[in-house]
Amino acid sequence: MPTTSALQPRDPKEKLRRLARGARGGLVSTETAAELLGLPRGAATGTLLRLAERGWLSRVRRGLYFILPLEAGQDGGAVEDPWVLADELFGPCYVGGWTAAEHWGLTEQLFRSTFVVSAASVRDTTRAFLGSEFHVVRASRERISSVPTIWHGKERLAVSDRERTIADALAAPDWMGGVRHLTDCLRTYRASKEWDPARLVARVAETGSGAAFKRLGFLAERLLGGEEALVTEAFSRRTTGNVRLDPAVPERGRLSTRWRLWVNVSLPDEAANA
Repeated sequence: MPTTSALQPRDPKEKLRRLARGARGGLVSTETAAELLGLPRGAATGTLLRLAERGWLSRVRRGLYFILPLEAGQDGGAVEDPWVLADELFGPCYVGGWTAAEHWGLTEQLFRSTFVVSAASVRDTTRAFLGSEFHVVRASRERISSVPTIWHGKERLAVSDRERTIADALAAPDWMGGVRHLTDCLRTYRASKEWDPARLVARVAETGSGAAFKRLGFLAERLLGGEEALVTEAFSRRTTGNVRLDPAVPERGRLSTRWRLWVNVSLPDEAANA
């Protein structure tokens, strides 16, 4: 880290240029600014505040700023990549749920908010920053750290793979917007060349949720057809107790004693033995 005053730019525009070159998706933290400008953290904080007062930066939250594009004007700017912003705001985290489903082509349905699984303490489930809306849920650091990163534009970011995305939704269907949407994603995955039932079972096991195996087995038996090995594996991993197929639906519906599931939503194109 630079320590001499000779490395510290005095011209505000030069400071802004240095920040822009080292920013991550237009975002710069106090720590990053201190490194880029060769300043102590306290001085970097003051510099960022002054640049914000001049309208060149927008304060996202304490210690995080967005470099406004020249054309932003008085209305401010929108961040180019919400995934980068999510990583800065809610890290450690990964992109999952319906957003990961969109990324992997499991659905054509579009959601306004970016789904984020975070280990950070977040008070509100829905948050909005710089024109981007986020839906944030909590998970353990251990679970988040096991999610690999991928290249997303110029950044490496953590995103759940196809199998983990579906496994997460089998454990918590609201992560996919409900069981009906989860069913569509599961069938799309089954029809793809990436279909890997053994990998899917392994991902479901990682959730530690017996309810996820109940939902997987039930849906596979009713809708996938020809996946007897997957159904048998899911059946062997059932846990005791009855759970709702879709926890967001208050009605119990009818009980499937085989799967210990309250079938409380209708499914499309159910098999004749439903």
